[in-house]
Amino acid sequence: MAKTKRIPVPAEVSIPAMTKPINKKGLTKELLNGIKVSERSFSFGDRPKDSFNSLMDWTQFVFVEALSSKSNIIRLINNSIIIDGQFTSFAKENGISIECLYRDSIISWKENIIGSDESYEKFFMQGVFLIKSGDIEFIHAALFHKGASYEDEISFFVLLPEENYEGYISLRNQFDDWVQKTNRDNLFIRVIHGDDIPYTKEMSWDDLFLPVELKTEIKSMVEGFLSSKDWYLQNKIPWKRGAILYGTAGLGKTSLIKAIMSQYDFKPVSIAPGANTDALYEAFLYAEENSPSLLFFEDLDSMLDRTIDTSSFLNLMDGVSSKNGLLIIATANNIKALKSSITDRPSRFDRKFEFPLPTPEMIDIYLHKWFGSMMNEKKYKEIIKIAEREEFSYAYLKELYISAFYEALAGNRKLPNERDIDAAMRRLIKDKNVLSGNRIKIDRYFGEKGE
Repeated sequence: MAKTKRIPVPAEVSIPAMTKPINKKGLTKELLNGIKVSERSFSFGDRPKDSFNSLMDWTQFVFVEALSSKSNIIRLINNSIIIDGQFTSFAKENGISIECLYRDSIISWKENIIGSDESYEKFFMQGVFLIKSGDIEFIHAALFHKGASYEDEISFFVLLPEENYEGYISLRNQFDDWVQKTNRDNLFIRVIHGDDIPYTKEMSWDDLFLPVELKTEIKSMVEGFLSSKDWYLQNKIPWKRGAILYGTAGLGKTSLIKAIMSQYDFKPVSIAPGANTDALYEAFLYAEENSPSLLFFEDLDSMLDRTIDTSSFLNLMDGVSSKNGLLIIATANNIKALKSSITDRPSRFDRKFEFPLPTPEMIDIYLHKWFGSMMNEKKYKEIIKIAEREEFSYAYLKELYISAFYEALAGNRKLPNERDIDAAMRRLIKDKNVLSGNRIKIDRYFGEKGE
């Protein structure tokens, strides 16, 4: 069973005093205390504490009568909603009612503001809640129980009539969108079995140094996927798409993923380096419940059969349900290292995009972006010719610029001159060929003896 959050706490949780509030929308104890507490009578009985499944059984048995429809109740875990000030603000703005059916306590913790030394006190309420939005209703629970290691854990789950499923997913996606638009600090990549990574929407398609045809194809695939949900559902085809980005390291594959996250409202999900197959299952589950999602795996060729079982990966790729909205993107440095069962079946990875080495024209554009007038056109042509021969990626070209500036700083110059650029190029060629095991005389590229 996947758990959303583990918070060891004492048996009795007290409510700490409020710190001085700051300008963070909705993160206040007062908003939580404004939630309506139910006046209904429920026969609670003994609440299970040692089994998560028993806890869900108990919650359904006791509180299902609060739902208008009591048949075909389905359960969802890893629910992303927390009854905190942020969700209560969203509910107030959108006419959503929250009724507390069973209240345990209020949890409080300090949270830092990303990019700042400031911190604020944040609250969420633990218990069972009936949430209604128009004709959509569901029971949200956040309850303590004893986990596998017999530690106190909080698990989040939802009970809802089957006919409310699509409405529930839509509501939750609306909430995610609201969070992103009202609080940029909440933009993060969900990393299963790792630390979530905050990001900002700052990269555009124009920032990518890729062939125009390649950018156009990938952009068309992404936008076509997002706009075609109804077509997939009408034709009873799972609403998912898979793509492999392959090519030598440093050619912009990761930057392409950052651009997709910046330009579209996907929920980005990945797994931590070295994570096992259990993390893979959790990643797919989280992505399904937070659709439309961008589920991405970097260096798939290195990951499979080292830390992740290939057969499990294929089963998850094939078994995604028709209710999902998953764009699955994997990167690979060497696509030939992947088994044909991964690459040769379109229903798994429908498209494969090769990221080529920069052409002389692309090298010229990239170098002019960084060096500007620091070189004359004759020197540009010389450096472009060398970079092409050495098969420099964009990462190496950028390092050429950075290394040239270090050469200039060492000589007490504000900007690099051509001798600094030559010295940086020699060092990069030497490093690159040492890494690849080659032996090469680099002075053949320059008029003076190489280092």
